[in-house]
Amino acid sequence: MPWILLILSIAVLPAHARRAYEEKGWKSTAIPLVNFSSDHGTGYGLRTSLFLYDGHTVPYARALSAQAFFTTRGKWAHRLYLDLPHWRPNQRLEIEALYEKEDFSNYYADLSDAEVDQLLGTVDEETEEQRTTFRQVYPKLRLMWIRTLDAPWYLRAGFQVGHNEITPNADDSLLDLLNPLGARGGFLLLANTSLRRDTRDDYNDSNRGSLEELLIEYGAGGGGEFHGGRLSFEHRHFHPLPGGLVLAQRANLALTFGDLPFYEELKLGGDDSVRGLAAARERGEGRVLLNAELRWPGLSPLPSLPVRGGLLCFFDAGQIFRRAEGPSLGDWRTGAGLGLRCHWHSTIIRADLGRSGERTGIYLNFSQVF
Repeated sequence: MPWILLILSIAVLPAHARRAYEEKGWKSTAIPLVNFSSDHGTGYGLRTSLFLYDGHTVPYARALSAQAFFTTRGKWAHRLYLDLPHWRPNQRLEIEALYEKEDFSNYYADLSDAEVDQLLGTVDEETEEQRTTFRQVYPKLRLMWIRTLDAPWYLRAGFQVGHNEITPNADDSLLDLLNPLGARGGFLLLANTSLRRDTRDDYNDSNRGSLEELLIEYGAGGGGEFHGGRLSFEHRHFHPLPGGLVLAQRANLALTFGDLPFYEELKLGGDDSVRGLAAARERGEGRVLLNAELRWPGLSPLPSLPVRGGLLCFFDAGQIFRRAEGPSLGDWRTGAGLGLRCHWHSTIIRADLGRSGERTGIYLNFSQVF
């Protein structure tokens, strides 16, 4: 409640900063990356972006971005990204190449803390971390194509291809004990398609409108072991309030089917689901995810500068469930906290502080959570 009162108290300040797409010409950003995550440690690197604005296309006419990123706990996230909102008439195209490495990726499956303790026995904190984590190296190439049908209806299609190399961090780890499908990694090709209804004013940083999407994804690989997919429905809603505030909400229901490797199962925890909960603390066949944010878009320090800062408070909730059982009224994981946002042209830098149970998470990253 104090966080909400803080947001409301500053909403009396004007928040009518100039939107990035109202500019014209090429604009660039180069941001040294120095961040921190409770899951991955201190991070450092560089992200450069180049945006072309024509004064009316939202959020830009085209964008190109490159990123090199490392953390002190052995995570790499290198990225090349191209976004063409008007690749062809009524068509949008995104291409993304990723090289991701994690030395300490969590694997708890859907086990409770008591079940984890029962399997591991009495161990110290360092030994438990070794036995509940694994190393993965996962280069990926993604493509997404969106075709306007009859606005606000859109058809989306895409694919992802990659190869994940996995090594448990201990011989008697949970990954070894439970031996899920894909425990040694492998090649995977994923194809997806969805039907969208999208009335958002800006898909990069929405202030009003909504998105509904019904998505189906199918994947194969692993020498014939992997052949399964995911079905999901997502709803996002953005409602402007007095004082420049925005109420942003997301609800997602997803189910997997067939035989997917464990690292493509639905996850709960981390900076993009329940903030404060450890990254991928739970994995499983079904997931319900709810997020709500009260956003204050913020102020520009000088009208001539293309930079503005904002503030928000958030509440996250979710659960992982087995397909045969469905979601329950209990077993919810929740998180709440405060966030800061910095907007520079179309680059959004975010910092969130979230608490879930007895754990606090700090996240510095890019783009809105949704």
